Amino acid sequence: MTLENRLAQVLKLLNNTCVRELETKGGYLPLVLAPDTATSVTTRVGTVPPACVEQMKLYPHIFTVSNTNVAFNKEISTYDKISSALAEFLQDLRTKNIFKTLSGWRNECYEIRTKFSQTPFFKVERSATPLLGLPQYGVHINGYVAKSDTDKALWIQRRSKTKQTYPNKLDSFVGGGHSEGLGILETAVKELEEEAGLVLTDDMRLQPCGSVSFLHMSDRGLHPQTEFVFDLKLPESFKPANKDGEVDDFVLVTPKELLELVLTEDYKTTSVPIALDWLIRHGELTVQSHPDISHTLAEIHKPLHNLYL
Repeated sequence: MTLENRLAQVLKLLNNTCVRELETKGGYLPLVLAPDTATSVTTRVGTVPPACVEQMKLYPHIFTVSNTNVAFNKEISTYDKISSALAEFLQDLRTKNIFKTLSGWRNECYEIRTKFSQTPFFKVERSATPLLGLPQYGVHINGYVAKSDTDKALWIQRRSKTKQTYPNKLDSFVGGGHSEGLGILETAVKELEEEAGLVLTDDMRLQPCGSVSFLHMSDRGLHPQTEFVFDLKLPESFKPANKDGEVDDFVLVTPKELLELVLTEDYKTTSVPIALDWLIRHGELTVQSHPDISHTLAEIHKPLHNLYL
């Protein structure tokens, strides 16, 4: 099979769903905030599966369920009130043990916004975000060694066998979700220390490299995901040392080896775009070697904001 076909297959596994089809054929409904009191305009924040919609009908003091959407009631319209109401609802669902994703309860919250520049609308338990199809943000760091512009190697990790999600899969050097109370750079610095045992020194610079985005359906739910990407050039003498128990091992691979690995089932599906983005930006995957590079770029930069127009 050609590289083009193999990449197309991997990207199909990444962006493996369509919100329009979920709604027209799968019974999913938009989750919207209470209408604005001045304009009566509603703001979409999520996409809810039919099994969850049925549960929401049991909480009429929180949700109004119609044929077209699920809306928070008009009196539940502030950050604190929405956050509190969702916590009540989700704790009940957790007790009922209906949805797999809630078995991975983190006691960690994500703040929900449809554009990262916005003031968050509310916060919600991290494990519930795919159940409600809420936008999710995270950071990934590409730690690499470069003897020259044409002689580079990238550190990647083997996730712990006990991880709640994607256990024992190969993954980016460092990555993590963007939790409540932290900025993007703060999250990156925290994850570097916890996952790789690395405290940045004055001669190390985290280089912001934009973001990747995708729409993935897993067995836990829907992931409209944006990952902020950083590059970090490391000294040849550096050896990662995990501190939080979430990584079993690290391995240093060449760009060619990395490309081969991301095309296998051994690599975490939702980390594939970070690897491809690095390979393209560093000139390791080009239009000469990969004529469909524009397709690949489009697939790892999905315009997720269009979901919330």
